Amino acid sequence: MAEGVFELRVVPEGEAGLRIELYQEQNGSSKPRRVVSARGFQLQAVADHLLDALRSAGYRPSDLRRTRRKPLRLPEEAGVRLALVLLATRPLRKIRRIEEISAAVRAMSPEEAYYWFAKCTDPDHGLRAQRAFRDLWSDR
Repeated sequence: MAEGVFELRVVPEGEAGLRIELYQEQNGSSKPRRVVSARGFQLQAVADHLLDALRSAGYRPSDLRRTRRKPLRLPEEAGVRLALVLLATRPLRKIRRIEEISAAVRAMSPEEAYYWFAKCTDPDHGLRAQRAFRDLWSDR
């Protein structure tokens, strides 16, 4: 993968379900790191972000199917925004909060999205940053 490029991998689950895993290349390493995975309710709740990311990379929505074996390559900004919305909404169940966070990520400038992505994926303080992000963009 080229630097900053993301890979979206499709993993079949159960009889008809699927899980997505988003990977990002690490500087100086040939092995990409998994940033986030999503399935079920969470994936459905932010499907618009997923489809936007696919379209920005030139894919059709139908390219996302459970039988797909080849990873879908995403441009950096699309991968950052998708990762950010998935990380921030992962523990949520209230659709209103998911919608507020989704709208906030969509409205962010590229610089702001990159800033929050870096904070939320920090190995030492990422979980704390994810919670701060949720609290900032959506009340309880």
